Amino acid sequence: MPQPRATDADSPALPPAPLHAIDWAALRGPLLVALPGAGCTPAVLGGLRAPGWTVQPVDWAEPPLCPHSCDPRQVARRLADSLRQRAQDGHAGPVVLLGYSVGGVLAMLTALQPGLPVAGLVVGNTGAHSARHGDPAFAQRVREAWAPPAQHDFLRACFAQMPPSALWRQLCDYLASLPPSALLQSIEGLRALDLRPDLPSLHCPVLVLHGEQDRRRGVADAIELAACLPMARLQLLPGGHTPMVDCLPRYLRALHPFLAGLHPPRTDAGARPA
Repeated sequence: MPQPRATDADSPALPPAPLHAIDWAALRGPLLVALPGAGCTPAVLGGLRAPGWTVQPVDWAEPPLCPHSCDPRQVARRLADSLRQRAQDGHAGPVVLLGYSVGGVLAMLTALQPGLPVAGLVVGNTGAHSARHGDPAFAQRVREAWAPPAQHDFLRACFAQMPPSALWRQLCDYLASLPPSALLQSIEGLRALDLRPDLPSLHCPVLVLHGEQDRRRGVADAIELAACLPMARLQLLPGGHTPMVDCLPRYLRALHPFLAGLHPPRTDAGARPA
């Protein structure tokens, strides 16, 4: 599928695309790969933008068919295999992985795959493990009573305030189209992970952005996660589990300096600063 290139500093994120349909080699220049949480449409990442960077949200679950495993380790291997050649191309530009919730774990797991030189990570509203997860009965509800009211309660808990109506409809439709078995793969795979032994080997810069009103992942998870990463900086935001929707301007004000430090934007004359 042809992939447009975002060149304008104010260009929004590219449309979300299934992982198998993205031609990574066509996305030249600095690339921000954006990964949503389990059960959430990648449309929640549609407000992301960064001067000089192409932002590509990825639908890694691909409902309704979900042709591949949604277990986080399996998704990370698929993503790394898909991105490896692009990330290894020294002339294509840096690659940064951004994710929140399960998407944040996917970003870290992907960066841990061999032969994948990423320039940095942006992770949020997740943790190195799930022992303190704020919704321990989530998997049981998906197995036993996953009707629309339960789906809507789950989605509502992902935001500090009600998201815009158009996005809410997209969220509800996406979750309704996602087979419960695929969602369970994500949830149970996440609960089985403890990344604390592996995270010290991630030596790229990491920005941990965490909505301090999150009802699913507490601030303690963010503090612990940042402490496990050798080059991490933690910034709390006035949002919930999905701060790139709850407080997008604040999210972008934290994101842009981090990305600029990894790859300074072009000057007006089109040259890189010395």
